[in-house]
Amino acid sequence: MPTSLKLHIILFLLLLLAGCKHSVTDTSGEARTEPTDIPELPYILEGDYTPDTGILYKVIVGHDTCFVMVDSINDKQMYGHYYQLVDGSDCVERKEFSQDIHWKSKRKEALVYIYQEPEFHFINDPLYRYPTYKTAVTRDIEYGQALGYWTSMPGTEDESYLEILTDGLKKSFSRSTQSLTMDVYHPIFSDTDFSISNYRQPLLMLIHGGGFYVGDKSDSLMSSLCRHFASMGYIAVSINYRLGFLPLKNEIARTGYMALQDAHAAMRYLVEHADQFGIDTSMIFVGGASAGSITALNLAFMRDENRPKAVRGNVLQKLGTIDASGNSCHASFHIKAIANMWGAVTNLNMLKNSQTDIISFHGDADQVVPYDNGFPFSDISAKLGQRMFDRMYGSLQIDKRAREIGLHSELYTYEGEGHSLHHNRDGSWNQKNYLTIRNRMTSFFYKQVAGEDPVIENDRDNPRLFYIDKEGVSEVQWRVEGGYITKYEPLNRSIWVVWDSEAPRHRIYASGLNTSIRGGDSQGHGFDIHKDITLEN
Repeated sequence: MPTSLKLHIILFLLLLLAGCKHSVTDTSGEARTEPTDIPELPYILEGDYTPDTGILYKVIVGHDTCFVMVDSINDKQMYGHYYQLVDGSDCVERKEFSQDIHWKSKRKEALVYIYQEPEFHFINDPLYRYPTYKTAVTRDIEYGQALGYWTSMPGTEDESYLEILTDGLKKSFSRSTQSLTMDVYHPIFSDTDFSISNYRQPLLMLIHGGGFYVGDKSDSLMSSLCRHFASMGYIAVSINYRLGFLPLKNEIARTGYMALQDAHAAMRYLVEHADQFGIDTSMIFVGGASAGSITALNLAFMRDENRPKAVRGNVLQKLGTIDASGNSCHASFHIKAIANMWGAVTNLNMLKNSQTDIISFHGDADQVVPYDNGFPFSDISAKLGQRMFDRMYGSLQIDKRAREIGLHSELYTYEGEGHSLHHNRDGSWNQKNYLTIRNRMTSFFYKQVAGEDPVIENDRDNPRLFYIDKEGVSEVQWRVEGGYITKYEPLNRSIWVVWDSEAPRHRIYASGLNTSIRGGDSQGHGFDIHKDITLEN
């Protein structure tokens, strides 16, 4: 078609806008080549109406389609611009036009629509993503009882190892029945959150550190993380467990095993009381720091056949199976993912026992718990560590083995930093490290709860077609920056787009629901995603 003829067609289309006061939105987006039989569409334009300025119209005459906007109009002249849609290209080019006073007499049969993108708003779902809810805590819930030295020794941060051991030895002459307790943090849902509160929430159980000798469930790191995760919708729990040992290698191994038994008892208790606490037992997460992380890793991966030799000796030394202590709860559970904060294991082979994903944080200069492999407390004495502890494999080796056997593992190494990354060398709080660890834990667990966000795909054979190809995605809404949606297919989760070649940025936004299971009921988690487009021509 000659260029001059195309231009005249475009100008005729512009003139058709004289009757556009009552034009309707094109909901199908398809270019029609024949007049429609829907009577309310003004495809025969008559009368003295004038088009509105500042409104984008989609005009179809025959096989030609364009987007038109009138910028200004008076009795003698009409000015505006248009974007011609050309077959074989995914771009349109902006062109200016002006038309003299005779435009009113040049009416033509056409289809005219007010161009309007589908309704769009960002979901921005805060659940399990952002701190949103007020929280409450129920303290000192007893989940069991067991024979031990003590279950709490807070306030020892400024004491030396010698001072701590001296205080502990005074309590280590005889064991007594210890009450095993936990603090439960939970979100407070308002009346407007009724639909959310009807669903059970993921559980995060946290275990404090302290070398199996000191510490308490009110530890600043554990309590801060519990409040954070509860404010996002989790049920967050911090537990106490048996502490203390005589300075003998087998005694230390036995104390670590008793901590595992207590953590197992705490988890059985929570799962058995899931109705009471509102827990989604299909979404169980565990985290810990130092000795607490060692316990968390053992809770997920150790089985009875992996128990240390020190607990399987003579009758007096036997401590029973992992689930044989603390309480009579028999609930089973599966841990979906772990947050390992500067922890380690004594047996890498046991990682194959569970499909549990791991996120790890560790300083590569840690001399308390090895980052790679070695013996704990090398900061005191390398020989003492070898004499008192088994060789341990830290986060570097855990991450390597987890990847080898197909677990999803993320390792964040803090170069040149030592133990307890949330503290500076002088013992003060390291806010930067704390926030980094907390936020990465949040993202890691969120992917476990809600699944990976969907991806906007582009059809290989049709560059105008964009879609989301993932089961369980629904209620998708679209918006385009630097282009126009020419066709919208909600059932197929797809749109057809042409791009303004002169726009500074070309981007597609999609927002919708990514379904998952909460307490057995299907419920969508909101997602907000985008795709940047690079035009080839």
